[in-house]
Amino acid sequence: MTKETAEKKIVEKLIVEALPNNDVEYIESVVVPDAVTHRAGFAALYEATEDAIPQEGNFMDWVRDGWSILHAALGEQKVEMKFIVAEENKVMAQFHYSVQHKGTFASAPATNKEVTWDEVGTFTFNDEGKIQEMWYMTEELKVAREIGYQLKLNK
Repeated sequence: MTKETAEKKIVEKLIVEALPNNDVEYIESVVVPDAVTHRAGFAALYEATEDAIPQEGNFMDWVRDGWSILHAALGEQKVEMKFIVAEENKVMAQFHYSVQHKGTFASAPATNKEVTWDEVGTFTFNDEGKIQEMWYMTEELKVAREIGYQLKLNK
């Protein structure tokens, strides 16, 4: 198995299995303790709604301190990997989320509706084959509308 193939498998398991199932043990085994998330998937939505979930910073702190909040609000998570590519020490993946809006998320109360979005993540690996850096981009506007936000033009 090539290094790139091994890294793609790590990212796929992280995204499709470990994060949706809150498998902190697996996450800790493939992500370095000081891994940096440069942009959380919902960074702009968090900023716009003044949500308490961190937008960037140490990924493992976020998993320990913020993921349970997100997981409780967006439950029954199902993730489908759409595509994944790797070159040198970088992996890029596109994946599709389907969740139940079960609790307050981005200041929006639970709707108990299914919410779906596509997301792209980039992952940088160190020489030991662990993730050291991440970026996420999410269809934030789509999610905001699905949980009840409406756009208004300020005139």
